[in-house]
Amino acid sequence: MSIRRLLLPFLTAALMAGPLGRTAAHASFKDPAALTPMSVATATVAAPGNVSGTLTCGRGNNPATMTASWAASTSAKVSGYLVTVYFSDGYAQTVQLGPTATGWSTQIGMYNVTAYSVQYAVTTQTAYGWTAQSARTAWFRC
Repeated sequence: MSIRRLLLPFLTAALMAGPLGRTAAHASFKDPAALTPMSVATATVAAPGNVSGTLTCGRGNNPATMTASWAASTSAKVSGYLVTVYFSDGYAQTVQLGPTATGWSTQIGMYNVTAYSVQYAVTTQTAYGWTAQSARTAWFRC
Protein backbone atom coordinates (compact mmCIF):
# COMPACT_ATOMS: atom_id res chain seq x y z
CA MET A 1 0.00 0.00 0.00
CA SER A 2 1.14 3.47 -0.70
CA ILE A 3 1.67 6.06 1.98
CA ARG A 4 -1.07 8.16 0.44
CA ARG A 5 -3.61 5.46 0.93
CA LEU A 6 -2.53 4.94 4.54
CA LEU A 7 -2.70 8.66 5.41
CA LEU A 8 -5.96 9.39 3.60
CA PRO A 9 -8.31 8.05 6.33
CA PHE A 10 -6.39 9.90 9.07
CA LEU A 11 -6.41 13.21 7.19
CA THR A 12 -10.11 12.88 6.43
CA ALA A 13 -10.87 12.20 10.08
CA ALA A 14 -8.78 15.20 11.16
CA LEU A 15 -10.60 17.52 8.77
CA MET A 16 -13.99 16.30 9.88
CA ALA A 17 -13.13 16.68 13.60
CA GLY A 18 -11.85 20.24 13.15
CA PRO A 19 -8.74 21.70 14.65
CA LEU A 20 -8.12 19.94 17.94
CA GLY A 21 -7.76 22.12 20.97
CA ARG A 22 -8.84 25.22 19.07
CA THR A 23 -12.46 25.49 19.95
CA ALA A 24 -13.76 28.97 20.55
CA ALA A 25 -14.28 30.00 24.15
CA HIS A 26 -17.52 31.63 25.12
CA ALA A 27 -17.68 33.52 28.39
CA SER A 28 -19.89 36.14 29.91
CA PHE A 29 -19.02 38.31 32.89
CA LYS A 30 -21.50 40.36 34.82
CA ASP A 31 -20.98 41.73 38.27
CA PRO A 32 -22.68 45.10 38.65
CA ALA A 33 -21.54 47.37 41.44
CA ALA A 34 -22.45 50.91 42.41
CA LEU A 35 -19.62 53.41 42.13
CA THR A 36 -18.72 55.35 45.23
CA PRO A 37 -18.64 59.08 44.54
CA MET A 38 -15.19 60.58 44.91
CA SER A 39 -13.43 63.83 44.32
CA VAL A 40 -9.85 64.79 43.75
CA ALA A 41 -8.47 67.96 45.27
CA THR A 42 -5.17 69.54 44.45
CA ALA A 43 -3.08 71.67 46.71
CA THR A 44 -1.90 75.06 45.62
CA VAL A 45 1.47 76.50 46.45
CA ALA A 46 1.41 79.99 47.91
CA ALA A 47 4.04 82.40 46.66
CA PRO A 48 5.89 84.40 49.30
CA GLY A 49 3.91 87.46 50.39
CA ASN A 50 4.81 91.12 50.67
CA VAL A 51 7.97 90.87 48.58
CA SER A 52 9.92 94.11 48.67
CA GLY A 53 13.37 95.13 47.59
CA THR A 54 15.91 97.87 47.85
CA LEU A 55 19.12 98.88 46.17
CA THR A 56 21.55 100.93 48.23
CA CYS A 57 24.07 102.62 45.99
CA GLY A 58 27.72 102.62 47.03
CA ARG A 59 29.92 105.71 47.07
CA GLY A 60 33.33 105.95 45.54
CA ASN A 61 34.74 102.45 45.07
CA ASN A 62 32.21 100.85 47.41
CA PRO A 63 29.76 98.31 45.95
CA ALA A 64 26.00 98.64 45.97
CA THR A 65 23.85 96.43 48.21
CA MET A 66 20.82 94.55 46.88
CA THR A 67 18.23 93.49 49.46
CA ALA A 68 14.92 91.61 49.25
CA SER A 69 12.53 90.59 52.00
CA TRP A 70 9.25 88.66 52.08
CA ALA A 71 6.67 86.96 54.27
CA ALA A 72 7.05 83.18 54.43
CA SER A 73 4.80 81.04 52.26
CA THR A 74 1.82 79.46 53.97
CA SER A 75 2.23 76.25 51.95
CA ALA A 76 3.05 72.91 53.54
CA LYS A 77 6.47 71.32 53.12
CA VAL A 78 8.36 74.40 51.96
CA SER A 79 11.87 73.22 51.12
CA GLY A 80 13.38 76.59 50.27
CA TYR A 81 13.17 79.89 48.46
CA LEU A 82 14.77 80.97 45.22
CA VAL A 83 15.56 84.68 44.89
CA THR A 84 15.83 85.84 41.29
CA VAL A 85 17.44 89.14 40.33
CA TYR A 86 16.32 90.33 36.90
CA PHE A 87 18.55 92.76 35.03
CA SER A 88 17.14 95.15 32.44
CA ASP A 89 19.28 93.57 29.68
CA GLY A 90 17.38 90.26 30.08
CA TYR A 91 19.92 88.50 32.30
CA ALA A 92 18.61 86.79 35.45
CA GLN A 93 20.61 85.50 38.39
CA THR A 94 19.30 83.24 41.16
CA VAL A 95 20.32 82.32 44.67
CA GLN A 96 18.98 79.36 46.67
CA LEU A 97 17.96 79.91 50.29
CA GLY A 98 16.65 77.62 53.04
CA PRO A 99 13.02 77.03 54.08
CA THR A 100 13.04 79.54 56.95
CA ALA A 101 14.56 82.46 55.05
CA THR A 102 12.56 85.68 54.83
CA GLY A 103 15.26 87.96 53.55
CA TRP A 104 18.38 88.17 51.41
CA SER A 105 21.13 90.69 50.83
CA THR A 106 24.32 90.81 48.77
CA GLN A 107 26.77 93.30 47.35
CA ILE A 108 27.20 94.02 43.66
CA GLY A 109 29.63 96.15 41.70
CA MET A 110 28.38 99.66 40.98
CA TYR A 111 28.82 99.21 37.22
CA ASN A 112 26.17 96.46 37.20
CA VAL A 113 23.53 98.70 38.77
CA THR A 114 24.39 101.93 36.96
CA ALA A 115 24.45 100.31 33.51
CA TYR A 116 21.36 98.18 34.23
CA SER A 117 18.23 98.32 36.36
CA VAL A 118 17.38 95.37 38.65
CA GLN A 119 14.22 93.92 40.13
CA TYR A 120 13.59 90.94 42.40
CA ALA A 121 11.17 88.02 42.67
CA VAL A 122 11.05 85.18 45.21
CA THR A 123 9.89 81.63 44.44
CA THR A 124 8.52 79.17 47.01
CA GLN A 125 9.91 75.66 46.50
CA THR A 126 8.26 72.59 48.04
CA ALA A 127 9.43 69.09 48.93
CA TYR A 128 6.96 67.66 46.39
CA GLY A 129 8.42 69.69 43.51
CA TRP A 130 5.79 72.40 43.10
CA THR A 131 6.74 76.07 42.99
CA ALA A 132 5.10 79.50 42.99
CA GLN A 133 6.80 82.78 42.15
CA SER A 134 5.88 86.15 43.64
CA ALA A 135 5.18 89.21 41.57
CA ARG A 136 8.32 91.13 40.66
CA THR A 137 9.30 94.23 42.58
CA ALA A 138 9.72 97.62 40.99
CA TRP A 139 12.91 98.37 39.05
CA PHE A 140 15.91 99.80 40.90
CA ARG A 141 18.95 101.61 39.52
CA CYS A 142 21.79 103.71 40.86
